[in-house]
Amino acid sequence: MRQLVTPVTGPLKGEVEEVDHNSQTTERDTPSESFGRLQKETFTMAILTIILLVSTAFALGDAGIRPMTPCERARYAATHGPIGAYIPTCDAAGRYTPKQCSGSTGYCWCVTTTGQKIQGTETPPGTAINC
Repeated sequence: MRQLVTPVTGPLKGEVEEVDHNSQTTERDTPSESFGRLQKETFTMAILTIILLVSTAFALGDAGIRPMTPCERARYAATHGPIGAYIPTCDAAGRYTPKQCSGSTGYCWCVTTTGQKIQGTETPPGTAINC
């Protein structure tokens, strides 16, 4: 095996010393090389952080942008409550849809914008309702 040996100016009075490139010692960067590498690593970390934040925002969707509406809170509570309980239906903006139905009984009724049942609108299963 061939060894690569380079003459290097020594620390005292221009002496020349030989450096064995095959030795087990680690290479040292100049300060400017170290700073350049640090800048590149910092830049890379910044990009990765931005990608992570943007990905998280897309994954959260509307939940990360606005608080839950009263309809969404009622729906969440019902889905985490007893089986067979009425679960409100909300539109894409989180408002109560005008027609609400019970999944367990099949009855439907009309509600106000605040989700309050409008008296006299309850219909049995299979009956058409227009709210």
